[in-house]
Amino acid sequence: MKQVKTYNFIEITKKEFQHYQATPITNAQAVEIQNNLFGVVDLLLQWSSKTDSNIKCA
Repeated sequence: MKQVKTYNFIEITKKEFQHYQATPITNAQAVEIQNNLFGVVDLLLQWSSKTDSNIKCA
């Protein structure tokens, strides 16, 4: 069941980002896009928590 959800997410990613690239996006590229997006979100969450703790200390 988990593989089906992962596959659908890969297909959604490929569909959403295909118009940025002339050649078809592979599954590996879709996974890389997902990892990059999750990495950015993680960095934003870390930055947000540091900013919140700095405000509380001030």
